[in-house]
Amino acid sequence: MQQSRIDLKKLRLQIALQYGIELDETALAILAILLQEGKRQFTPMHTKLAEMGEQIQQSKKALQVDPDHPRWQAFLHGMGQWGLGLCLGVIALLVVFSITLSNDKKQQDMQQALVWYKEHYEAAQKLIDKAGTGTIGKKSRQRNK
Repeated sequence: MQQSRIDLKKLRLQIALQYGIELDETALAILAILLQEGKRQFTPMHTKLAEMGEQIQQSKKALQVDPDHPRWQAFLHGMGQWGLGLCLGVIALLVVFSITLSNDKKQQDMQQALVWYKEHYEAAQKLIDKAGTGTIGKKSRQRNK
């Protein structure tokens, strides 16, 4: 690994301007070594931190609101939480209700048909009784009684 050349004059001027302290060459050399070690150790950490920041930004994109279609995104989110179950429940109730209504309608039609046939049967029997008092079949029935 190449070591960059330490510019002690520049470092001395920076320390003097920033802190107002004059350092000798030994202290400056120690300070320069510590700064280089710090940079060497913190550079990989900074790159890892930058990568983690990018990964966090990428993961947030999936959670962010779509700027082009925010209402559709909210609608689909709501459908995902409750809507699908409610829709299936409503459809099931409508199917059960329609089947029950259909069965009731068929039952009513059957009852009406039974009443109609019963009335017509009774009316036909009355007509037979009135018109058939002098017929052979009626007389034979009356003798058997």
